[in-house]
Amino acid sequence: MLAHALPTELPAALQERAGNPDREALDGVRRLSALFTTGRDALRGDYLADRALRRAYLLYFFPVNYAKVVSLLGEMPPLPARPLRVLDLGSGPGVGALAVLAHLRLRGEAAHRGSEVLAVDRGPSALRDAEDLWSRMDRPKAIPALTLRCQRLDLERPGRRAPWTQGTFDLILLSNSLNELFRAVADPIVRRAKLLERLLEALAPDGTLMIVEPALRETTRALHHIRDRVISRGAATVYSPCLHERPCPALAHPDDWCHEERPWAPPAMVREIDREVGFIKDALKFSYLLLRKDGLTIVERSPAVYRVVSEVMAMKGEKRAWLCNETGRPLVGRLDKARSEANAPFDGWHRGAIVRVDQIEQRGTVGRIGNSTAVDLLRPIA
Repeated sequence: MLAHALPTELPAALQERAGNPDREALDGVRRLSALFTTGRDALRGDYLADRALRRAYLLYFFPVNYAKVVSLLGEMPPLPARPLRVLDLGSGPGVGALAVLAHLRLRGEAAHRGSEVLAVDRGPSALRDAEDLWSRMDRPKAIPALTLRCQRLDLERPGRRAPWTQGTFDLILLSNSLNELFRAVADPIVRRAKLLERLLEALAPDGTLMIVEPALRETTRALHHIRDRVISRGAATVYSPCLHERPCPALAHPDDWCHEERPWAPPAMVREIDREVGFIKDALKFSYLLLRKDGLTIVERSPAVYRVVSEVMAMKGEKRAWLCNETGRPLVGRLDKARSEANAPFDGWHRGAIVRVDQIEQRGTVGRIGNSTAVDLLRPIA
């Protein structure tokens, strides 16, 4: 089973809270999908106050977004072995909070006894859902005092109640919420970056700030711009996915952007809704940033170490992929006739993998991997 599969009691809890996927819920899935993609201009306010949209989110979008967060919790550095303070901003019905609970439960770390998750959202209905779902989750004796606290707050106008002004946090989550903030201001990028800088001030020295965004060009390129601004001001460094702190090379061309696509096993409820509405949620697609203040990185960096930022493209007589690191964003290829024992790991490349290529021979617009080029797959995606 994949590490980010849902705990057995969660699908049942979601269905108990939202009911069966009837016509109202299915219509809500279609409407929410449109709002999240082609109709983003109408994505304003507390849209989960709408009963049909809230049910649709719980039955369909909650499991998907939950799996994304769990996947990244497994990728980031281990949480400190102490009672934790976790901040889930724009929490909705508790996707991030419940993912943290599952992550700690999976590891059975008694050192986290006494930890608290603070879920913050503008919508009272979503926060009630979070509290109800939390109460339905099994918790082992190892972490009996892990608690959830909910706070209703407008993140664009937090005032004195802003939790990031009231102590430090070991983990701060923004799951599909950063892109929804400051949409009406003149420069949303600047306002979002300033919010992240404030959050980083409240992050523990060994903590992680996790940002998950939709795998759309508009939202992802905005995240690239925010990343560049935060990094250039020295507020943090990137643990993952980037292998450098230089300006994002995807921004050099208006059609480029960088996102993840990870395997998962959809629960029966999601598969059933897919059949009814004609969708396919057979992979986790998202963009993300894991930011730190201690300089930790997912792998040791080197000009020969790259992240694969595209699918491996099978072409006539060769395979190609886009890579990214401190040297830029090269397109590399290996001719089928150049396959050798040294470069055989190229066959295991996939989007998101971290790889090593000892030498790339530039020929026109494509860098070539020759039969004597040493290639390694350093870190596949989970």
